[in-house]
Amino acid sequence: MTDHPGWYPPGQVCYPPELPAYLRNVYNLKPIIGVPSDDETIGIHAVMQAARKASEIPGMHDSGLIMKLTDHLFSAQMARYRSKYSLITFPSDATYTPPALPIHISVNLEPISSAPTDNEIIKVQEAFHTYQELRRFPSMFDAQVNMELSQHLFDIQMARYMRVAGERPPSPVPRETARPEYPVQTSGTYAATEEVTAITNNVGRGADAATPCQVPQSTPGITVHEFMERSNQLAERFNQLLERSNEIAEQRNQTTDQSGSHAFTEQLGHVLGRLTRLLEQSHQPTVQPDQLAERFNQLFERFNQLAEQSQQPAQRANELAARSNELADRANQLTEQLNQYSERSNQLSEQANKSGERVGDVLGKMNRVLVGIQHATIRNRQENTSKAADCLVNEEGDTLGQSRATQYTTFDWLSDQATGRVDCDLPVTIGGLQHTLKIDDIWLGKFLRFFGIGDQYLESGTSTKITIKHGHEKNARVVLGSYLSSCLG
Repeated sequence: MTDHPGWYPPGQVCYPPELPAYLRNVYNLKPIIGVPSDDETIGIHAVMQAARKASEIPGMHDSGLIMKLTDHLFSAQMARYRSKYSLITFPSDATYTPPALPIHISVNLEPISSAPTDNEIIKVQEAFHTYQELRRFPSMFDAQVNMELSQHLFDIQMARYMRVAGERPPSPVPRETARPEYPVQTSGTYAATEEVTAITNNVGRGADAATPCQVPQSTPGITVHEFMERSNQLAERFNQLLERSNEIAEQRNQTTDQSGSHAFTEQLGHVLGRLTRLLEQSHQPTVQPDQLAERFNQLFERFNQLAEQSQQPAQRANELAARSNELADRANQLTEQLNQYSERSNQLSEQANKSGERVGDVLGKMNRVLVGIQHATIRNRQENTSKAADCLVNEEGDTLGQSRATQYTTFDWLSDQATGRVDCDLPVTIGGLQHTLKIDDIWLGKFLRFFGIGDQYLESGTSTKITIKHGHEKNARVVLGSYLSSCLG
């Protein structure tokens, strides 16, 4: 069938229930304005499936939430159904087309015209339940197909309901309260009565409308002359309803956009046109009175539905505006709370930074204490030689032979390389005795940086190329020798 977006009120809102956090992570349901989209309907199915799975966990079952989700899905599917089929005046004109099913579903669904038969509903139910089983195989399950199949089942069930409701006989009226309006032909016939029902066709004003009446139910035994009398009465009411339809059309123009008004007026004209043709047929003796009366009942019921629909946009707009105000207030409150949390977070961050700095200071002091203890341990050994200098550690816990900063170079290796070179002498006191270590100027800067001393004599540069400032080589040797002597002397 063809959709009719101009009919369904654009301000119609379906409100979802409040979801717990674990279901909002599946799909965050929001109020649906107008006709629900495919994604919104698929989201409702996904949340319902997650809620059912969660209910299998002990302590997680929430029958009230599942009931509310079911109601919300019903409202969404009803909105889609009404948008698609409610403008069809006669149900026999409707055709319900199923979605295309994948090849691994053996059930073959075909389009259904008018109300479905029992076998047609059974086939759709079997297809739906079979497809539900595919949830266990994610690669074979398509949420879009599942949603469309569920909507198709809903549509044909509504078609069945509408047919059954139309065929149900009216409730009998007690004989003592009935007031016959037409002559009784036989003792077995019933007198028809008219029940006047006041309705409200309010388009923003709340005024009572012209009173549409239920058409007298046809009874056996009524003559053609009596039916002609009925036809005249129905024609009179038709004129009243025509006047009322003009008022509704004018009010509709004031409350909705032009396209919606045209759609409503066209549908109303369609209904009234059918009424006119039936009135003309009522004067033909070949037409059965019961059939015409039944047809009038259907058309007047449809007219009443259109009249009620005309007042929905204004009411829904008011509800939506109120809801919008509530959401705006709530958003402002949340913004204020967010600002407060942000300020608190900044305060905690500042405190954390200060605490981190204090911890760093403490750890630095502890590190220096540990280095001093290690140096004292080496210094207390009586048998120390010049090789004891290679056992000292820096603040990172590395020895000269373990550090990439010195390229794993030791005093022992440098002493072997610079044997006989007086310019490389580095006097050091070890265990109270004077020793001479050897170190070339090119290594002097790296060793000072390794032990964290003599920065004032170092050129600024990369960590891989550390040199002594020109003219300060002698001072740098004195600083390194004094440091080693303090650690080993």
